[in-house]
Amino acid sequence: MTTAPTPPDHDCCELNKCHGKKRDGSGTYCHRPAGWGTDHVGIGRCKLHGGSTPNHGTAARQEIARQAVVTYGLPREIDPAAALLEEVYRTAGHVAWLGAKVAEMDEDDLVWGRTEAVEKASGEFPGTDTTRAAKPNVWLELYRQERKHLVEVSAAAIRSGVDAALVRLTEQQAAILAGVVSRTAGALLAAVVDLLDAAAAEVVRRAWPGLFEEIAPRELRAAAAAGGGNG
Repeated sequence: MTTAPTPPDHDCCELNKCHGKKRDGSGTYCHRPAGWGTDHVGIGRCKLHGGSTPNHGTAARQEIARQAVVTYGLPREIDPAAALLEEVYRTAGHVAWLGAKVAEMDEDDLVWGRTEAVEKASGEFPGTDTTRAAKPNVWLELYRQERKHLVEVSAAAIRSGVDAALVRLTEQQAAILAGVVSRTAGALLAAVVDLLDAAAAEVVRRAWPGLFEEIAPRELRAAAAAGGGNG
């Protein structure tokens, strides 16, 4: 009669544990740290439970690289044209970062690496048998993928006329901003004159339009220049 394996306990199922099923017939699960004894410590199974096999190793390294490249945030509202252009900028950043990462690597490491590591606990020659082969490094593969994505999303932006859409969006935002500035100026004027006597309030009312027409455009131009310099 075959005994069903005991389900992994709470601690064993934590992300930082291996929780591979032990091979000793006990039906229990491994409590070693995730990736213990492998080159992907912190991710996936330990070396005693498949962590050093090619599939586990490749999957773990891809996950480590993916986490390093991008962190996903919460959904947010965004204009489709702006979202498309933002994706171009974001992907260009990924390509630059990955390009620098690849440039740091030795040439041999880009196309030659470990594909399998077998742990031998018994036999005439115990230890680790390592197999190496010519295979693109995971960082190089991600770099290629991001470059391809950058070309695709850039082409999509051009096809959709994203520039024209962003011009319209900018015009709409400018109109909204102008309304906010005008209403704010009116509210400030009302608050100021309430604090003054009649004669002083009249002086302020007469001077206010000229001051507003002088100050507001100057500050908006300064803000636009600062934003352009950061872009």
